[in-house]
Amino acid sequence: MAAEDTAIGASDSGEIIMKLTLDRNELWRGLNTVLDAVASKPAQPVLANVLLEAEGDRLTLSATDLDLSIRTRVVASVETAGRVTIPAKTLAGIVREWPDADLSLALEDGRIVLSGRLGATSGEGRYSLSATPPDEFPEMPDTLDGLTLVFGNGSGLDGSLLRTMIEKTSFAVSRDETRPVLNGVLWRIEPELMVMVATDGSRLAEFRKTWESGQSTQGSAEVILPPQACSELGKLLEDPESLTQAVLGESQVMFQIGETQLLSRLIEGPYVDYEQVVPRDNDKRLTIPVDQLLPAVRRVSILSSSYTHQVRLQLKEAMVELTASSQELGGEAREIIPADYIAEEIEVAYNSHYLMEILRKLGSEEVILDLRDSVTAAVVRPAEQLEGEDSYYLLMPMRPSA
Repeated sequence: MAAEDTAIGASDSGEIIMKLTLDRNELWRGLNTVLDAVASKPAQPVLANVLLEAEGDRLTLSATDLDLSIRTRVVASVETAGRVTIPAKTLAGIVREWPDADLSLALEDGRIVLSGRLGATSGEGRYSLSATPPDEFPEMPDTLDGLTLVFGNGSGLDGSLLRTMIEKTSFAVSRDETRPVLNGVLWRIEPELMVMVATDGSRLAEFRKTWESGQSTQGSAEVILPPQACSELGKLLEDPESLTQAVLGESQVMFQIGETQLLSRLIEGPYVDYEQVVPRDNDKRLTIPVDQLLPAVRRVSILSSSYTHQVRLQLKEAMVELTASSQELGGEAREIIPADYIAEEIEVAYNSHYLMEILRKLGSEEVILDLRDSVTAAVVRPAEQLEGEDSYYLLMPMRPSA
């Protein structure tokens, strides 16, 4: 294949082989889709490139950092088919500044040339970049063996559900590289159940979705998705209905989203047995509107320690008192807000950043906190959830500071 690929883009006379014309916005959309898969610190020079493949009425763009690969197709008028790789960020910089007009791409004597008019009243532009033969670029498979999930078409699975599950869990992944399994999101599939979980040891997020029989998946699988894959998938699911298929393999996962394919390596498991740390006997329940608790935590945390970000909650009958203090600033903050609480008084302390992040992800007007004491994790739930959905968060308390 290498000899054949090297020949693409070079005729006997060294003249033009690959040539196409396309709308600037189409090319920018394609580049913007794959750019995040371009290696920031490439182990091989070619990984800083984007692969361009022109054939028929499409231009296919591919990028990879060997962990994450993205391939997408855009509409083009192809005069001469061909394949080539060129520096991704440089090409993106040119196309980003190109006006809203058609442009031509041609491979001339080993260089890719972008040319075209720069608008109805402007002149013409011509830019050329060094090109690299495509045989050096890693191949991305078209298919993957594994559990195949079909989205849409009455399957019970849809892109909006997957996007929601990612949004409500992935923020809790660990950044501690000494425990790789916690650096990703657990995705478990069973015939009538889908679960996503993430934890960093201080907080945990779980989202469950169950289906009625007849909408079940055909098989089971358990994988750990890297955070970059989750982030890119969230971006690609801006149009949730475009997701048509996901394949969960042994070491990789592939998603088909419209004209785009995302392929990612998986984090090797097994995942931690997180269910054993979920408190089952938290007997004190606080219910409070999110739009009261969240801004109060945000205000009080201004005077919290820049190191611990600690905010203390004193739960009393029908109210919550929030306090924070900072030795660095020499300041203290205190607020009292009404709440639905009738159990014995208790004081708990939390990292305000973690608490606020959970409150922002709830998607509910009210939040429920089930507590036991000052050292047991709080179970935080949205007061309202859709049928078949069950999400909750664990938040570990901190030792109250003086």
